[in-house]
Amino acid sequence: MRGAPYHGDMFCAEVKNYQQPSDQGNQFDEFIAKCYVACQNGHLLSDHLMWITWAPFRANTWSQLDSPKHVETAVLLHHDRVFGTADRAAAEAVIDPKIVAMVASRLWLIVLSEKQETLVPLKDWEAIVAAELIRKGEQW
Repeated sequence: MRGAPYHGDMFCAEVKNYQQPSDQGNQFDEFIAKCYVACQNGHLLSDHLMWITWAPFRANTWSQLDSPKHVETAVLLHHDRVFGTADRAAAEAVIDPKIVAMVASRLWLIVLSEKQETLVPLKDWEAIVAAELIRKGEQW
């Protein structure tokens, strides 16, 4: 990523270019479980965890989808894969609240539209940015 406050940060993203919400809620929970494992293992591309979609989902709970409570719920839904146990109580005993909070704080939920895809910098502006980065010794 470029620019403050995220300059140099790495991100991991899952992209769903769907016309309708489809099964995104379940897929999002699975993504969260994978993010938990990534953070648990110190994955280098996990500064930011982005879910990018063109079709909003779970509208009634949207504002809570990046909460620690939802992260915990999603991870426990996939406890067999995350913790290697079919016993939910055993998974609840080992889930790490610090990693849950870390995942929640790194989650981004981004909704795009086809019109937004046309919002690209003018070539002239792109050249100015490239020149400034090169002047500072950074790569374009």
